[in-house]
Amino acid sequence: MNNVIHSEKMKLKRTFITPVTLIYPLGIVMISFLLILMQKNNFMERNYNMWDAMVVMTQFVIMLLIPLAITIISSNLINVENQTNSWKFLFALPVGKSQFYFSKLFYLLKLCFFSALIIFIGFILIGKTLGFSGGVPYLLLFKAAFLPYLGSFPLITFQLWMSIQFKNQAFPIGIGILGAISTFFLQMNESTSYLFWAYPAMMTPVKLLLVNDSLGDIVTNDGLVLYTTLSIIFGLLFLLIGLIKFNKQQVD
Repeated sequence: MNNVIHSEKMKLKRTFITPVTLIYPLGIVMISFLLILMQKNNFMERNYNMWDAMVVMTQFVIMLLIPLAITIISSNLINVENQTNSWKFLFALPVGKSQFYFSKLFYLLKLCFFSALIIFIGFILIGKTLGFSGGVPYLLLFKAAFLPYLGSFPLITFQLWMSIQFKNQAFPIGIGILGAISTFFLQMNESTSYLFWAYPAMMTPVKLLLVNDSLGDIVTNDGLVLYTTLSIIFGLLFLLIGLIKFNKQQVD
């Protein structure tokens, strides 16, 4: 397994996957910084805790960009093999197919981890740069950066499955883009929020209440346990389906 992972690492060095992994979380941080800079006075007038307000505002950026990034990275991880027609060679090696599958998943999860780490550090820098009052709520910011990725676990395993299933990557990329766009609408309704595309948006540690179409209080999100459970269940389900399909896959 270690040899397969090392081989995957060598292949990734010849792609733009790693730069994308660095660029999009930096994009999230920069967009968040600009949004907070524009709305800082408005939130301060309402006596909001600015750390909480930052998490609420950045969630709208995160819920779109993270699913899009997962879609692009998953597709390119698999397309490395498609472009070089190397699946037939890999399947001929005395290595179980599942090891190749899990090596792809391992690197996808690893890239997501480093992206979340960049966002976490970015949150801290935003607060310090803009002079937010009080100490840095490290746990809150850690949750704000990493929980959306936990909520994205079904997206990760689903997009990996789709990317392997279809040689033409236009289809899985199209599904991923459509799902990312629909996230904003799915999370607005309780019924549709149970669809796995909505989970990244539902995994925020705090949320802003709306009272009569006006901004209300920022409160702790009491749905984290539910959506964490759903994310793990659907993530493992898609992982199992994808693995079974991959093990049965034949290459001409």
